[in-house]
Amino acid sequence: MTLRDTSVCVYEGGPAVKVRSGKAGNQYGLCASCADITERTDAVSEIMEGFRTRMREAGRLDERIEDFINGVLICAPLAPGSDPLAWISAVFHHLAKKTGVEAEVTA
Repeated sequence: MTLRDTSVCVYEGGPAVKVRSGKAGNQYGLCASCADITERTDAVSEIMEGFRTRMREAGRLDERIEDFINGVLICAPLAPGSDPLAWISAVFHHLAKKTGVEAEVTA
């Protein structure tokens, strides 16, 4: 289903290079930059939601861990490179030290 012009980026307004479908099935266009960040966000979200589930199942999901996970979800897609695990790892270690959860999230 298309409710908007998919030849234009929904965020930046420039020419779209990719068309995606939202959760409700609505299609929208993305420029190259927005398409890249959206794909990065999807990759990081998939990994971190698994981590959130494991922490919940272990009874260790508290407010600090939630804040930590949310910080990774926001920052990791902005990290340089092409490997989602490398982005997460870099942000993970930085945020773990800052939030005091380092001992709880080490592998």
